[in-house]
Amino acid sequence: MSEQLGGRFERIEAVRGRAVPQRLADNFKDPTPLLPGEIGCYASHLVTAETILERGIPYAAVLEDDVKLADDFHKLVEDAVAQIDGEWDILSLSGAKQHPHYKFAPVGPDHHLVHYLHFPKTTAAYVISASGCRKLLATRRRTRPVDVDIRYGWEMDVNGYGVYPPPAWQTSEFASSIPKAKKQRFYWRADPLGYLMGRTMGVWKMGPVRLARAYLQDMRPPKSSDAQSSAAQSPRRG
Repeated sequence: MSEQLGGRFERIEAVRGRAVPQRLADNFKDPTPLLPGEIGCYASHLVTAETILERGIPYAAVLEDDVKLADDFHKLVEDAVAQIDGEWDILSLSGAKQHPHYKFAPVGPDHHLVHYLHFPKTTAAYVISASGCRKLLATRRRTRPVDVDIRYGWEMDVNGYGVYPPPAWQTSEFASSIPKAKKQRFYWRADPLGYLMGRTMGVWKMGPVRLARAYLQDMRPPKSSDAQSSAAQSPRRG
């Protein structure tokens, strides 16, 4: 990360799942379905959000330590943020693959600011605003990994965007310290009605015309740059 970012970053110490700071402990009360590594990962992102608010920073890029960045990453991020009109909470920079999306504005010659019908399930690289930090930090019992919670963004009233193709992706060079769950977890089963309402809300916000365009876009063969970005991403969760 140092080689990729130079001196333009600050490293934030990660949190171990069995040593969550007391101020955040109410978010992870036992019994919890989360694995210790998932708790530590989630708490680490909460500590990062706290840091952003404490510094009075309007927004910041948050990167996990196993990502590869496009050569023009910094410029793409600044250009994408500049294209967002109005208040926003989070800007996804990784893990998009071919998720249905609607293009809002060009970002450089090969990327676009997009709105996703289903937000990418990864926290490998994203930009979060001060309002997004406040929404993420609102104390509540966490029963899903942080990337899944953000994917369920309607529960936090998160206003999210993305950059497509993503300018960051996880590398497979490092083994994850978060083991996979022994059984597949279907998070929607905890609140089927809420899940259905959230999905319906996403469709309603996008509108029928944009929804049709999103699925048409999803059906098109990816451009070479899109394919390279998707192929470079690790199958592991962010």
